[in-house]
Amino acid sequence: MPKNTYPTLDVKVIVGRSVKMLRKEAGISQDVLAERCGIFRTYLSRVESGQANVTISVLAALATVLGVKINAFFEE
Repeated sequence: MPKNTYPTLDVKVIVGRSVKMLRKEAGISQDVLAERCGIFRTYLSRVESGQANVTISVLAALATVLGVKINAFFEE
């Protein structure tokens, strides 16, 4: 089987940066966003810092609250 030929990138970091940027653009604090998504603020903080492997359901909740499509989180 061939080795992965995709460029090395940390998807968790890309998603985290996007979540943080979109949250700030929306003028929402971590506390408020986490509450609206039904997650802990500490988990959101770990997502934004690229430390947590965010689930699809959390991405869907974040997208809904932030008013974006899920693919917005994967754009650099």
